[in-house]
Amino acid sequence: MKGTTAFTLVFLSLTSLTLFFSPSAFAQKNVAGTAGSEPFFPAQWITVGGIKIYCVSVGQGQPLLLLHGLGGSWRDWSFTLFPLARSYQAIAIDFPGFGDSDKPETDYSIEWLTQIVRKLLEERKLSRVYVVGHSMGALVALNLAALRDSPVKRLVVADAVGIRDKADFLSYALTKKIMGPESRWETVEGFMRGELRAVVENWLKNQTPKTSREFFESVPKSPLTGKPLLPMTPPVQMSASIIDFDIRPKLAAIRQPTLILWGGKDPIASPEDASFLKSQIPLASLKILEECGHSPMLEQPERFNQELDKFFQAAETDSPR
Repeated sequence: MKGTTAFTLVFLSLTSLTLFFSPSAFAQKNVAGTAGSEPFFPAQWITVGGIKIYCVSVGQGQPLLLLHGLGGSWRDWSFTLFPLARSYQAIAIDFPGFGDSDKPETDYSIEWLTQIVRKLLEERKLSRVYVVGHSMGALVALNLAALRDSPVKRLVVADAVGIRDKADFLSYALTKKIMGPESRWETVEGFMRGELRAVVENWLKNQTPKTSREFFESVPKSPLTGKPLLPMTPPVQMSASIIDFDIRPKLAAIRQPTLILWGGKDPIASPEDASFLKSQIPLASLKILEECGHSPMLEQPERFNQELDKFFQAAETDSPR
């Protein structure tokens, strides 16, 4: 495969990531309503290191932090916040660069978001926090839980992306970019995704420069406008970070009780990755939600909330860190 062709395909896939990583894009036909449909959520901005972070908080008691995915916002938890508020202080934030939070000009990465969340918890004097992360937010949650003296008490990981197979989500995004999100040509899609996957795998293996971020930054400017063809927006930078970041060496350090919740029909984060996480995290349990795609909190909110409540209400079995 010629480098120019590979570049074109990877470029197209990256320009589509923001759209196709949003929870609504991965939700299947049984999505239970529209996120953000609740009548009122008390919100505020919290300043962390000079960055204003939009935060919604409901309920009282044990603090419980909800972290959204790439292309998402706190609204992804609209069906989760009030049910959790009956027993917990449920907190949902917009990551910097997303939603209504500030979008500073900085280097966005999984590590940077992890430190932002840690500082937010420290400044709010919140420790021993329950954390629920979805997709990209699940990577941040895993990384936060693996820190020495981590503030995480219990952890829920929902459909984390980029655990093992980096080519999977890129080939899926590109296929949907070409075929459209509502395409029913499953045979054609399957063939196309297989072909594109081979292209992406070849690029990931042989790419120069070696990091995805460096590659994205090397994309030339438009000869017509003089502007970058691939602007380094927060979602694009985070896409690169998901490709470059490897959580696997840190999984054994996660000693907190962990629930892995996964859509059985997730088209982008394979259930095999869920099984891998369970095998690597010492105190992990796994629940597969059948007939569910990438966003269980939107597609099967009642079941999702039941599993959360059951897990958090369970007798404490935390091991000393």
